[in-house]
This record gives sequence, C-alpha cells and structure tokens, in this order.
Amino acid sequence: MNFSRLTAAMLSISLLAAVSCENVVNPGFDEGDYEPIVPPDPVRTLDTMASGERVVLSEGSLTDVVLSWTPTEPHGNTVYRYEVLIDTEDGDFSSPVETSFSDNNGIETTLTLTHYQLNTIGRLAGFRSNTEGILRWKVRAYCGLDEAMSSVEGWFSIFMMDGIDDIPAENEPVYITGIGTEDNGDESQAQQMLRQGEGIYQTFTRLKADQPFVFTATVSGTKCWYYVNENGVLRQRNEGEENTTTVPQSGIYRITVNMGDQTVRYETIGDVFLFNVSGSYRQDFEYLGKGCWGIKDYTARKQRESWAGSGETRHSFKMVIDGTEYRWGNRGRDEGSPNLTTDDSYYNLYQLALGTDSWDYSFRYNDELLQWGDEQNGVWLATVKTDVTLYFNAEFGVYTHRWTASGTENTVNE
Repeated sequence: MNFSRLTAAMLSISLLAAVSCENVVNPGFDEGDYEPIVPPDPVRTLDTMASGERVVLSEGSLTDVVLSWTPTEPHGNTVYRYEVLIDTEDGDFSSPVETSFSDNNGIETTLTLTHYQLNTIGRLAGFRSNTEGILRWKVRAYCGLDEAMSSVEGWFSIFMMDGIDDIPAENEPVYITGIGTEDNGDESQAQQMLRQGEGIYQTFTRLKADQPFVFTATVSGTKCWYYVNENGVLRQRNEGEENTTTVPQSGIYRITVNMGDQTVRYETIGDVFLFNVSGSYRQDFEYLGKGCWGIKDYTARKQRESWAGSGETRHSFKMVIDGTEYRWGNRGRDEGSPNLTTDDSYYNLYQLALGTDSWDYSFRYNDELLQWGDEQNGVWLATVKTDVTLYFNAEFGVYTHRWTASGTENTVNE
C-alpha cells in the first residue's frame, strides 16, 4: 500500500472525529424557535341575530338567516375554529337543541341557516307549527384541544312554518265530529274516517251548512284536533285554541283529508244506484247515514242475452260525485259468479276510471242466495228479497257492500 495515501486517510478520520465530538453537547431548547400554543380568548361580541330579531319562517323564502360575531383575539398565526350552540329560552347550553360548526367547516365567523333548517331547529326546541318561540345562542372557539365559550349570548325569535305536528300513525284512527256532523256534537258517536295512506283519510258523511265540526285523533296518547282555516289550509289546533270548520251548504260529502299536504277536499254526492248493464236497469239507493247507502226488500233481476241464455247478471254501482257519474266495481276485470262461501273481499268496491267499459270490472249475482223464478219475456226475478248495503266508511277497513236476505239479521254474501 502507498504510505502517503494511508497517512492522508488516517488524518481525515481524525478530523471527522474531532468535529463529531464538538456536536455532542445539546444546545438546549430555544423558545424563540417555536410559536407557543395559546388557548383562544372567548368571543365577546355578537353582531347579527343577537338582539331579539324576529323571523317569520316561510317555505318560499330565498333569504337565509345569518348569525355572525366578531372573531376572537388572534395570537400569532393560530387558526381558530368556531361552533354555534343554540338552545331554548330556558336552556343552560349543557344540552343544546342544536350544535353546528360555523360556515366553511368552522373557519368563518358566521353561521348561515335556511328557513327550513331553522324550522327544524324550532321543532327540536319543541315549538309547534304556526307559533312563535325564542332561541338563544353562544359561540365556542377552538384551538386544538383548547376551547372557550363566548362571554355573551344572543337571542332571536322565529315564527314557525305551517304544518301538522302530530300526524296519526296507522293504528291511530281519525274521526270527524261536531254539531255540523251526523253525531250532532256527541264525540262518542263520531264517525271514523277510512285511512287511504300515510296522513290521508277519507269519509262519506252528511254535513250541515254553517255548523262547526273538526277532525280528531289521539296521537301517542295525546288528543289532537284539526281544522281548516280561512285560507283553506288544514291546521292543527294549538293549546287554548277552539278553531272549527264549516261548509256553506248542507249535503252529503266525500271528504278527503291530506295531513301531509295540509289540504281538505269536499266533493258533493248525488244519486247512488245499482246498475244492471244488461237492459240498462237502474235501482236507486237511499242514504242510510254514516257513509252507508242501501235498499230493503229488493227484488233483483237479470235478463237474457244472446251470449247468456240463462240471464246476464253483471252489475256495478254508480255514484254522482260533483255532478259526474262514476262507477264502483270489482277488483277483477271479469270475475266469475260468487256463491254462499265466496270470500267477502269479492264485494270490495273500487272507483273505476271514467270511460271504463261498462261490462268490465262488474259484479255478478249470487244465484244461491237469490233463487231465480221462472223466465218471463226474457227476464228473471229473484224469489228471495234482499237488503243491499254499500259501506263507504271505515267499518270493514275498505269500501265494500253486502247482500242480506230480507228479514234476517245475518249478512249473506251475494
């Protein structure tokens, strides 16, 4: 090995060792090299929606409500985040009804709320529709794990949107009652409405002109009343209210209540009758009350047709609704003839679309019940007289009809 090269290498190693030994001593912590973490100061000034402002909430409003405040005192380059706590008038903010980060994921010194969001907050606060309530709010500032609650609080009031607070569940029936109804104000005799879907109820009943009535239900154990206001909007009574509903003309109505849409539809009912397609035979029915129509001691008839040598029995029921004649028929387009053991569901009534062929979706007579007599000029008359009843109410849970041999108490299927 070249001696000079070996000497040079050993010299280099010695120099490096000397330098390393000089760096062994820890120079210590220099506070000037770091920015200290300082807990945030509390927000001390609330700028908007803090001094009793009033907001009437509206579904159609395009203007948002903005809560704003002056930012907390900055310390160096620290970034603070903000959270808004909203509580009721008597709350203590330990369990606020709403807690939200401010705009831009907590960075901004504002919280923007739509009318719908405020209405939801109002519901969480226990405010009922069409009433006014007060909300209080504070701001919590964050820096890492440190936080500081504002030393001041703001408040404002909101007037809640229209709505129905208590919509009955499927097992909570709705009734119509009042002096203007068939129960004459005796709620124990109130007429139950037939549930058509969630929040939708319907009944056929007689109403008296300018006499009060209401709709009522027990929802989650609480008695509730519903009425139609002067603008035709369905509303729920608030505590202390006695609002009722009237109609301008006496008559028999089909009433459809839609709690979701807050609407009530009244349709006037005219003639109701059984209609034999063969021979265009009509038998008028009498209104019996509480949504029922019927006839007693009825003699059914059928007529010979070229395709029906023993008589054509297809029939349906017609009802004039707001001046237009509608058919109520069978669930099937061409159901066969029933007998004494046929299931009751055969007799359920379905309103048919206008223009439906008169032969389709018809009922057929029960030959076992009616016991046809001899043919006379192509027509047969039943030897068993019957009472026929249409149930346009909630008694069977569906609109339906029944045939009963006259003079008997038990219903006999057609």
